[in-house]
Amino acid sequence: MFNPVKVTDVTLRDGQEDFVLKYLRRDELTRLAGLLDRVGFYSIDAWGGNTFYAALMDLKEDPWERLRGMRRALAHTPIQMILRGRMLVGFKPYHPEVVRKFIIRAAQLGVDIFRVYDNLNDADNMALVIETAKELRKQVEGTALISLSPHVTIDDYLALINRLVTLGADVICINDSFGIMTPTQVAHLVSAYRRYYHQPLRLHLHDNQRAAIACYQEGVRRGAEMVDTTLAALSWPYAPPPLQSLVFSLGGTTHDPHLDMDVLGEVSEYIEHLKEKHRFREPPVRKADEPMGPAYLPGPLRDFIREELKRRDARDRQQVAFKEAQQIWGDLGYPALKGRILEIVGLQTVENIFSQSRYERLIPAMQDLLRGKYGRLHSPVQEELQLRALAGVEAAEAGGDLEGRILHHPGLEREEDLLTYSLFPEEAEAFFLARADLAPARPAAPRSPETPAWGSTISTQHLTMSYKGEVVRTSLEGVGAPRKGKQILFVNVQDRVDEIEVQPVPDAEGRPEYLVTFHGDTYRIRITRTAVRDQEYTPFFLEINGKLEEFLIKHQPGEA
Repeated sequence: MFNPVKVTDVTLRDGQEDFVLKYLRRDELTRLAGLLDRVGFYSIDAWGGNTFYAALMDLKEDPWERLRGMRRALAHTPIQMILRGRMLVGFKPYHPEVVRKFIIRAAQLGVDIFRVYDNLNDADNMALVIETAKELRKQVEGTALISLSPHVTIDDYLALINRLVTLGADVICINDSFGIMTPTQVAHLVSAYRRYYHQPLRLHLHDNQRAAIACYQEGVRRGAEMVDTTLAALSWPYAPPPLQSLVFSLGGTTHDPHLDMDVLGEVSEYIEHLKEKHRFREPPVRKADEPMGPAYLPGPLRDFIREELKRRDARDRQQVAFKEAQQIWGDLGYPALKGRILEIVGLQTVENIFSQSRYERLIPAMQDLLRGKYGRLHSPVQEELQLRALAGVEAAEAGGDLEGRILHHPGLEREEDLLTYSLFPEEAEAFFLARADLAPARPAAPRSPETPAWGSTISTQHLTMSYKGEVVRTSLEGVGAPRKGKQILFVNVQDRVDEIEVQPVPDAEGRPEYLVTFHGDTYRIRITRTAVRDQEYTPFFLEINGKLEEFLIKHQPGEA
């Protein structure tokens, strides 16, 4: 029986982070996404998580514009994003109004699949995300994070999964961010899941111990339908394994994903070109993570602690810090070390080793964690710690204060800008000021003294349209001289003027047809029909490279 595994590429979010999140500009990201669109992936995991903050801070680019660019490039492959429950793409819980508005806007701009997880596996923190995405008829993946807590059993994971299914999750994802699962453990968990649930199951396993491919093989054999991989050119030990290794291991079997390896070759060549262009220095090859045992500490936490000690000029104390981190992690009940939880453990570790005694001072984030601000700690926590954190705090206030309401700022009108400002006020304000300073004056497009006869028939100078939920404003700025039989048009799209080459081609059926070259890509466009006007918009259909696309043309004021 032929049962190919469905592969999601997570390179653009979870690949070699020093490159993807700090070097790739929007145009380069869009070009890379366009190549990935031809491979045959089930979806492209390209937004959410740390990509939002990294775009804003490291690349000084609008994360919403990067999403728009990827949506245009990914014509055949769904866009998938990851959300940290009610923390969305930030580092603290946000008000339900912010959560709903963020998800609605992300869906309008092209996100097809929402994967949601919670740092503490608290289903209550995922409920609103699942509910909102389901209202928008989007696919939702509920996630169970794997932890090393000796108190957590397979039954506990199944109980969490049952809650996620009840909330409406279409797909369940098993997320092992530190590669701590063995093939045997994967087989037991997947088999137990299959006894009770029919929803598709995804495995998102990292390769810290170099065992992810073996785990994928065992999980797929036991009934997992989906897996996550990165591209070999941007893979690293703290991410899912390389796609090429998966294809090699499953090639020729009934689970062969049958992806286009020729296109993958083009993708790899383009990535190498980008590395040369940005003079990217490959990081040193990492060894496999430390072997599992009583003193095990995940590699990303070790790296975080090293950086904190380096800032304090105390690298010589890292072994002491590692032992202290192991103790703190145990005192908290060994929660899954991901995102904000990992940072809290690392920061409290550094605080402890520079204090006279352990927990002499609880950092504010540690107090918030123990008070329930980030959700419920499911494993037993050291009682003394929790009592100290709760001292003087009413139980009703301890976990119920939601931060992060919608913020307003003079001069911000776009909904995306308001959301960005609500998520990261200080960072967003600095970004908006820099954007205003760097915004060039609206360029005057060159105009030709002679306009070809067929080009002069263009009558629509300004146009507002909606495509896949995105409203686009365009205008014709100028008509240039013909170039090698192609007409040159200068079109303003969202206040950016681009040059477009248009060449009419003969059509046997007599319908207008053109070859349009835009940003180096050529599209064959045929005007098919315009439907009857419907209230504010008129549906307009174009056949682009053989695929019928619907655009909604907004009526201009004063139109008859």
